[in-house]
Amino acid sequence: MTEILHWDELHLGHSLIPASHVNRGEYVRLVMNYPCQFSFMQHMFQLAQECRESNWKMWLQSEEAIYPSGTPEFSSHIGSMIHHRGIIANLTLRENLLLPFLYHGDQQRLECAADEMVEVARWLELDSFLDDKAGERTTFTHALVSLARCMLARPAIIVAQEVHIGMPPDHLERFRRVSMQALEELGSGLLYLTASVDEGSGLEYARTLTIAQDCQNSGQTEGE
Repeated sequence: MTEILHWDELHLGHSLIPASHVNRGEYVRLVMNYPCQFSFMQHMFQLAQECRESNWKMWLQSEEAIYPSGTPEFSSHIGSMIHHRGIIANLTLRENLLLPFLYHGDQQRLECAADEMVEVARWLELDSFLDDKAGERTTFTHALVSLARCMLARPAIIVAQEVHIGMPPDHLERFRRVSMQALEELGSGLLYLTASVDEGSGLEYARTLTIAQDCQNSGQTEGE
């Protein structure tokens, strides 16, 4: 299946993000400061209705259709693993895992995710913690929940933002290992947002786009 995340040239404040794309199965790194990262993700997931109607700058193209950013159809094909992770502290890990499927309102997808959740949790060694409150668990566990959500949703493209930050070395090594294996099995594309080329994910990228510190232009490096 051919699915590609596209975006046109984006002006985010004083920063210029060059037009680019991420293919399913391809890993691309976008290096820019945190304000730009959050603006980029806002354009992706929370674009205002009037902006969507007048001038779409980002979309997912598949063989069947084109899904503009900010729409429910776009969000159902794009997974996310962000630094703050969207974890709600007073909900259990089980409830946090299923929360995105509740938001989408697709009962069939929700039931399918609920059926598969235990197996995914067991593989990630989360099964004994599913009924613990998320606020009682570590950064490492929260990152695994983000990964598990993507494994359940099977998105075409995953947007990740330095989810490994704050982990002790032993947890970091394990997270690298399981996330690489999960990405390979999913076959999803990955857009990795980071503030540094030394971000430490251990992934190999098809290309890196770097937004200059002066926010006036950008550079591109092919390969790693």
